[in-house]
Amino acid sequence: MASNPEFRRVVNYTDLEVLLECPLCLDRFDQPRLIPCGHSYCTKCLNELCAGSDTIICPQCRQHHDVPTTGVTLFPRNLSYQQLLDIRTEQLVSTRQFSCLSIQISQSATSCSRGYYLDSGNCYPCEPGTYCPDGYRQLPCNPGEYQDSFTSSSCSSCRNGYFTTKSGSIMCNVCPIGSMCPNSDRDPISCPAGTYQDSYGAVNCRDCSQGYFSTTSNSHQCQICPKGHECPRPDQSPLACRPGTYSYNYGAYSCSQCSTGWYTTKSGAVLCDICPEGNECPRTDQPPSMCRPGTYSPYPGSTCNSCPSNTYATSYGQVSCNPCPQGYECTQNDQEPRACARGFYRDGSMNSCQRCSSGMWTKNTTSVRCETCPVGFECPTADSSPEPCRIGTYSSSINTVACTQCDSGFYTLEIGSIQCEICPRGYYCPQPDTAPLACSNGNYSDYKQTQCSQCSSGYYSLTPKAADCIICPRGFACADPSSSPQACSKGTSANYGATSCATCSQGYYSVHNTSAICTPCAPGYFCDDSTQCPQQCPAGSYSSAAQTACYQCSSSCSSTPGVFDCSTCITAKPTGCQQLEISVDIHKQ
Repeated sequence: MASNPEFRRVVNYTDLEVLLECPLCLDRFDQPRLIPCGHSYCTKCLNELCAGSDTIICPQCRQHHDVPTTGVTLFPRNLSYQQLLDIRTEQLVSTRQFSCLSIQISQSATSCSRGYYLDSGNCYPCEPGTYCPDGYRQLPCNPGEYQDSFTSSSCSSCRNGYFTTKSGSIMCNVCPIGSMCPNSDRDPISCPAGTYQDSYGAVNCRDCSQGYFSTTSNSHQCQICPKGHECPRPDQSPLACRPGTYSYNYGAYSCSQCSTGWYTTKSGAVLCDICPEGNECPRTDQPPSMCRPGTYSPYPGSTCNSCPSNTYATSYGQVSCNPCPQGYECTQNDQEPRACARGFYRDGSMNSCQRCSSGMWTKNTTSVRCETCPVGFECPTADSSPEPCRIGTYSSSINTVACTQCDSGFYTLEIGSIQCEICPRGYYCPQPDTAPLACSNGNYSDYKQTQCSQCSSGYYSLTPKAADCIICPRGFACADPSSSPQACSKGTSANYGATSCATCSQGYYSVHNTSAICTPCAPGYFCDDSTQCPQQCPAGSYSSAAQTACYQCSSSCSSTPGVFDCSTCITAKPTGCQQLEISVDIHKQ
């Protein structure tokens, strides 16, 4: 076989050995399969790589590929590698024969070249898995080292992420997924909980990212923290979110607190529930509390607020407060409205029932406004109906608390009067609630009198209801104002307003009744009787005016009757009686 040209062409077979090494197990390919990215692996390694998953990640280029439903055997075989494997097998057989024929023949050899060892005076090539450092010995490679070639004077250390724990290794094993190989001469260390390794040939394990976990060793991947859970420690199982917290997304490091107005009472909540209207959620881990009477919650997620002024809520769980109706007051917002008492009222602008103003009133309870007290009525209290003014009183304006008594000299005989009547002339009104009384004979009154006045002296009134007294006429006397004037008799007289007739003075006379004056006796006459006409002085006598007797004339005077001056002695005739009678007649008319 030493003359085989194929053998001579590939006698340096190290490159071929490397080419046929599976990148996963670092062993010679066994049934190599080609995956879509163009890399090849042993069928056994591919089965381990997918580990029941429906996808596979190429360890070299990190591309993802779907695994056929029936397994990795549906990936195509790499026929090129398979042919090379067949060639390599033939080479190994030829090499072994060559080794047998390549013993360095040296009679009584005492040393060999490096890469060879001495045995019974012959030099032999150092085999794979061993090394020959000094031309004498063939030593096995130490754990953590390998040698895949003949005639090697040293072993190679395993690459990082590869290992071998036995002596005499011709290759190093790749560190499997889920493990780390910090020391090439020791077995792989399973990744502890909280770590993982998804690649072959790793020196260290990777910590699970925040929000991921791994509770078992030898994990080739970390699991994402599920919804409704938190993963504060990557080496522990997910913790269900406590009541009042939630986790909506995968991979939560910690659960989030429910926002104000939201809640959840269960563990493992993905979302918080919004607090329904009519309720409040002071604690996120407790169920909603219905709003108490006097409070309300208008929309989901809100808190219970006290009812505003002039509103109320008597039930639990109200979403709005009821407006306080007019005519009622709501001083306690958790109680039913209270009706305004009679005499009180409330409109929409007021916070409480208000007492009616003085002189106003309400018809009943629950009043929205106060009523006006009409004229002719009084409203002493706001909780009673208007009362008509009594007889003798009146009310001329609205909203009167008490009717006014008629002034002196006024009266009213009707209830509900808006004014008093003036007491008329000829009447008197001693009380405002009684009808005017007529003045009696001899009395009179003007307007607005509470009593009649007696006619003044010399005046009279012969009819009731007199507004004025009549002055007593001339020739009459009015001693009693309630009686008719009394005519003066002969010998008497009276001027206007006389209470009695005056007797004519001496020398005066009045020969008719109702004389206004007494007439003086004319000269030449005498009046010894005031009721008779004057008498002429007899001849030989005389008189001056207003004489009751004649005086005797001297002997030298004429004796003609009616002489009033003896010095003249002229005859004179009195005519006064006739004139007096005419005067009296005119007065009577």
